[in-house]
Amino acid sequence: MSKWKRQTRRITATLAILISLGCPALAAGQNGWDLLRLVTITEVVENDHWRADKEFPQALLNATDDFVIEGFYVPIVPQAYVTSFLLVEDPADCPFCGWNSYGPSLEVAMKSPMPDLQEFTHIAIQGQLELIEDPETYMAYRLHDAVLLTSR
Repeated sequence: MSKWKRQTRRITATLAILISLGCPALAAGQNGWDLLRLVTITEVVENDHWRADKEFPQALLNATDDFVIEGFYVPIVPQAYVTSFLLVEDPADCPFCGWNSYGPSLEVAMKSPMPDLQEFTHIAIQGQLELIEDPETYMAYRLHDAVLLTSR
């Protein structure tokens, strides 16, 4: 059996387990990026004061515990054992790569250090999604206590 087929079976088995355990996002048939894109941010300027008003949909509020998402690994700083990194939906979404625009990214803090991966390795992770209501920033979410489910 090819390495790809073994990894695909592992991912499928992991997703089946998560669905059976009641992971709301997966049971609803939505991937993590679909849920994150549901957040709306409205920029408000009143006199000399600026703020970012954020609205978090109920589907995302229901999925914050044991949030599962897959994407591409982007290291923040080089290190042998990684404790934090960015996850992007597509390698073209990398905010450090010099393009004039980029897509959504998710800041990730690992539960325990993991060996460094090659940049843009496709991974699946699970952790606690923190929703950031702070009106002083556009940042709306980050993942902490994350564990690596798969990498390929």
